Amino acid sequence: MIGAGVAALAVALVAAVVILAKPFGASATDAACSSFPTPGTAASAATKVPAALTSRYALFAGPQRAADKLTVQEVGSLKASGLIMSGSRFVGDAAFGGRIYLIPAEHLLSLPLAPGRCLTRGLRVIEHGSLSVLRSEYRHPALCVVVLGGPSRSQECVVATGDPYALLFTGGTPGFGLVPNGIHTVTVSYWAAAPRTVAVHRNFFLIVAPKQGAPPCGVQWLDPTGNVRKIATGCSYLLTESRELARYRAYVAGKLRTLRSQVAALSAATHSGSLSAARAKWLTAHLTWLEIGQDDGAYGAFGQLGGEIDGLAAGHKLGTADPGFTGFHRVEFDLWTRHDLTVAASDAATLQHLLAQLTSSPLSGYLPATANGIGNWLLRPHEVLEDALRDSLTADDDYGSGTDLASLTADVVAVRVLLRELAPQVNLLAPHLIPTATAELNVLTRAISATRSAGRGWVSIKDLPLRSRQQIDADVDAALETLAPLPDLTTSTGSNAPTA
Repeated sequence: MIGAGVAALAVALVAAVVILAKPFGASATDAACSSFPTPGTAASAATKVPAALTSRYALFAGPQRAADKLTVQEVGSLKASGLIMSGSRFVGDAAFGGRIYLIPAEHLLSLPLAPGRCLTRGLRVIEHGSLSVLRSEYRHPALCVVVLGGPSRSQECVVATGDPYALLFTGGTPGFGLVPNGIHTVTVSYWAAAPRTVAVHRNFFLIVAPKQGAPPCGVQWLDPTGNVRKIATGCSYLLTESRELARYRAYVAGKLRTLRSQVAALSAATHSGSLSAARAKWLTAHLTWLEIGQDDGAYGAFGQLGGEIDGLAAGHKLGTADPGFTGFHRVEFDLWTRHDLTVAASDAATLQHLLAQLTSSPLSGYLPATANGIGNWLLRPHEVLEDALRDSLTADDDYGSGTDLASLTADVVAVRVLLRELAPQVNLLAPHLIPTATAELNVLTRAISATRSAGRGWVSIKDLPLRSRQQIDADVDAALETLAPLPDLTTSTGSNAPTA
């Protein structure tokens, strides 16, 4: 089956031609009828390939080779008229003995355009209902592709302008297509198979894989440097990603249940009179929150409420004295900078109330399984660490506890969870990405562990030796670089969204 579609009406018309058409005899009337446009007829021998095609595709600009030549009889069933036989080009061998050709034509046409006297009774009825479509087709030059030989014959004609045949497929050949000058390689992606990157030869790429049944769903055009020149057509992994998002929601729900009990324990500790006990409970609860995702929880998915739970004093008019500065960092400021359990108890109660608000609504409202919702979620593995680099490794979010390295370990936990959920899909598309990222996260956690000597607590970022700080920064940077392509591997994230 060839992947590029023809309008359902045209398909019906083609079927009707097979059933209703009758060969014309050699009468004068029939000879006159033959002068009207008919699909499968050749242009005059002097007709040249349109300049728009020769300038865009070098294979048409060069001379025709012996292997390129076809007879009108071989392609007479094509749905175009004025076939430019001097422009036919052999572009590659498909699976099972098939040979793929491109044939330009002067006009796209799926049925004869002729007076009623030249048509059978059935065809007159069909033409009457489709005349506007046929006339519209006829205004456009066509580019046809045909697979000859092999167990089945595949063919199709489309308008030659734009990007015709960006991605087709047929049995045993899960991806072939035409690309303009300047494209050296393409990457074809699949829903249920690993992507394939192949070289372009004479404006054409071809993937032969007789054992692969998965059809293609997207193709990227790459220039000589390997940069993506264009995403000619894309895939949507929305259904797959919806399932993965549902698993992540279940993880978040479990973390929030744990968090509510931990914040209750923090609130109780602020009434115990023990500053050290309250600080320990605060750290435990805060790390659980961060294991959902850095910054405002699930990377801002909780909106303003998330900012009230874990936002910073930056942006508040009165800074740490502003009543709008609430949540974990407000309690941190109370415990470590002000050393005030009474104020901490009040602020911990506010934190409890905020969490109760958060958990009173279904998580599907915060993490929706929509294209935008999933697209934002797929950014998270990278953005979690990027926020850590911006806020934690600069100590911008340290209000006295000196626990930013602990926060970074919690961020790593969140990233690992996200990668675990995405692994079934990502491993098909980029089998080395997750193993590489996992190894880099392991190096990062070892570098953080090395900063903690026996019997000591967490070392503040500000107190780290320069060499240790540089190492941790470099490890985070390495993981960020590996994770950066992750959103673009799947196509429901915007830039790779399926083409209409």
